[in-house]
Amino acid sequence: GQRESDWCCTCYSLIFTTGPVAGKELIVQVTNTGGDLGENHFDLQMPGGGVGLFDGCSKQFPEVSKPLWGQQYGGISQRSQCNNLPASLRPGCFWRFDWFQNADNPKMTFKEVPCPTALTANTQCVRR
Repeated sequence: GQRESDWCCTCYSLIFTTGPVAGKELIVQVTNTGGDLGENHFDLQMPGGGVGLFDGCSKQFPEVSKPLWGQQYGGISQRSQCNNLPASLRPGCFWRFDWFQNADNPKMTFKEVPCPTALTANTQCVRR
């Protein structure tokens, strides 16, 4: 029942309840919305996780052939495939397989939290 202006740049604590990340916490910041998403749905953007409905990766990194991005939804399937991505994206891709353990849409609980300075310094997205 809220508008995008009510939550854009807001941070949330996600506590995963299923899959290999059960019990782990991730602090995220909302930077956009999509009409193709469900209610209370967080679409986590991570290198190697798939280009999604609107493929900006192939346009931003034309030196990477389209198949190397993996499946449109789900992306690549093995950590070693991160090495095919641009060097600037590899740490995030490795994080996906190391910390996030390549979890596939784990269930979670969430609550709004103050945004960490380290996050807002990176995104430059601060609620007023």
